[in-house]
Amino acid sequence: MHPTWIEVDLQSLKNNISEIKKIIGKRLFLLPVKANAYGLGLCPVSKAAVEAGVDYLGVAFIQEAIDLRKSGIKIPILVLGPFLEEQIELMIHHDVEFTISSHLKANLVSKVCERLNKTCKVHLKVDTGMGRIGMRPDTCIKLYDKLKNHPYIKIKGLFSHLATSDQIDNPICLLQMKAFDLFVKTVDPENKLISHIANSAALERYQNELCLRQMVRPGILAFGCPHFEKYKEVIKPCFSLKSRVCFFKVVEKDFGISYGHTYLTKKQTRIVTIPVGYGDGYRRCLSNRARVLIRGKSYPVVGNICMDQCMVDIGDDEAYVGDEVVLVGKQGESEISLTELSVLLDSVPHELFSGFTSRIPRIYV
Repeated sequence: MHPTWIEVDLQSLKNNISEIKKIIGKRLFLLPVKANAYGLGLCPVSKAAVEAGVDYLGVAFIQEAIDLRKSGIKIPILVLGPFLEEQIELMIHHDVEFTISSHLKANLVSKVCERLNKTCKVHLKVDTGMGRIGMRPDTCIKLYDKLKNHPYIKIKGLFSHLATSDQIDNPICLLQMKAFDLFVKTVDPENKLISHIANSAALERYQNELCLRQMVRPGILAFGCPHFEKYKEVIKPCFSLKSRVCFFKVVEKDFGISYGHTYLTKKQTRIVTIPVGYGDGYRRCLSNRARVLIRGKSYPVVGNICMDQCMVDIGDDEAYVGDEVVLVGKQGESEISLTELSVLLDSVPHELFSGFTSRIPRIYV
């Protein structure tokens, strides 16, 4: 009964996965569903992705993997992020593959496996230039040699992460892929392990062996936000943010709107209030910058966005309480994309996707 909602188009998600599978051929497809599937809903999105034929699901933390297992997901799940010692037993118990990125973590895992007398499956993370988690290639070679014949630890894959794949003129992306390729050829010359480095932007730009390898990890692309124009015809958005007009008033010229009166009306005009604000993840920084669609027409968000509400100036046009408002998505022939909002915020669609709060219900269509 909440007046604001997010529509998640699962058929568009499946179609996007199908289009990506055409690009990658027989390679494995890992769909990252971390951060509640980028805010779209962890379990419903993951189940639709499994139906569409993905081979792996990727999460950031063990709790996300446990939630997937409890929902009935059977396919391999890889915890991409770091873990703490007390989480190791949980990952083994739920048959989750996880990331080792240091000798210390490898030693901790070894002790737990030996105590439980159980084998675990891991992927080694190589830092080729991201500077986040992962080992330098030379250090990771030593760790690989240490673990390759380990009685309890089975190395399933090798991976790295690209830092600049969405920047067309930045050469670092290609340098990272070459560094990773050299590492893989050193430790796994027969390609017996699953090597993976390609994120969404890299997959769009580099469709070669250096990039695609044995598995790819396109998240934001599968969810409908391609980085480059040529994919916008086949990759469709899965996400819409909608609400309803909840209040209507006529105000005079030079009337101040919202906190701080950062917007003064230029003439007598009509202001409608929408029940969505920064408490829902509709960022305050969009104040006096964003627009919405009402009855197929575009109108500016005016005044400072509040925690629970924002205001829209519709001029002399008509709108009624209960009219649908599109903040992200299509209405008639008009569209507001997450990319448009992310540009206004000097951010990326990923941040907006994952930032909408649980107060907004997700409706699956």
